[in-house]
Amino acid sequence: MMVFDFSGKNALVTGAGSGIGRAVALQFAEAGANVWVGDISGDNAAGAVAEMGRHGGSYGFTVVDVSRKDDLTVMFAGAARAFGRIDIVVNSAGVFMTRHLIEATPEEIKRHLDINLMGAVYGCQLALETMIRQGGGGKIVNIASVGGRHGELDFPYYALGKAGVLNWTQSVAYNAAPHGINCNAVCPGIIRTPMWESILEAVAGEGADRDALFDEMLKSRTPLGRAQTGEEMAYAVLFLSSGYADAIVGQALNVCGGSVMS
Repeated sequence: MMVFDFSGKNALVTGAGSGIGRAVALQFAEAGANVWVGDISGDNAAGAVAEMGRHGGSYGFTVVDVSRKDDLTVMFAGAARAFGRIDIVVNSAGVFMTRHLIEATPEEIKRHLDINLMGAVYGCQLALETMIRQGGGGKIVNIASVGGRHGELDFPYYALGKAGVLNWTQSVAYNAAPHGINCNAVCPGIIRTPMWESILEAVAGEGADRDALFDEMLKSRTPLGRAQTGEEMAYAVLFLSSGYADAIVGQALNVCGGSVMS
């Protein structure tokens, strides 16, 4: 049986106040890791830290806007001061924009890509710099999306940003591997997180049955016939962050119920 034991390891997770990032942070804590949380919401970050507290490790958080490298620099410094070193970095922070391809303004597009793509760019830069300075070794996992594997009719800018994350993951992997650092990505499918609630709101419109719409979208896109869970994404992240994945470099793991098979 595969068992995850991250005792003595220190993980930094962005976007960990809610959704997939929070599930990842909680699973790391349950597996014995010390975890530093980053989130744009201080209340959400503090809530995640409080929930992890029952596992007895060391935890903390930084309020961070991942589109600002200075914010992320402060976050990495806080984790390093608390833990001494950073072994695992998970770039999970993201947003969703439902604006039509033609209607989106330059400001909306830039803000969207600054968070979804540049947040991962800055996070990987700082992770690689930190891990090399520590003497090498470590794991970097980016949360991408199956939407990044192809174009999207309704969500083109989300697909654009996540496609960039997939390409960036490979570039980072080339640079990281000689230092004993693995960089990979996880591509979630459909999970009913707060992000999906914003999608349903935009698509359904006022007064529509969101649950029925969600089920319809799910069945049309997913052979497995059910939504995935944050915990299932977390298990994939923990695997890629573990010694079991030491030979996995620059890969993107679909965890999507078969909605994309590649």
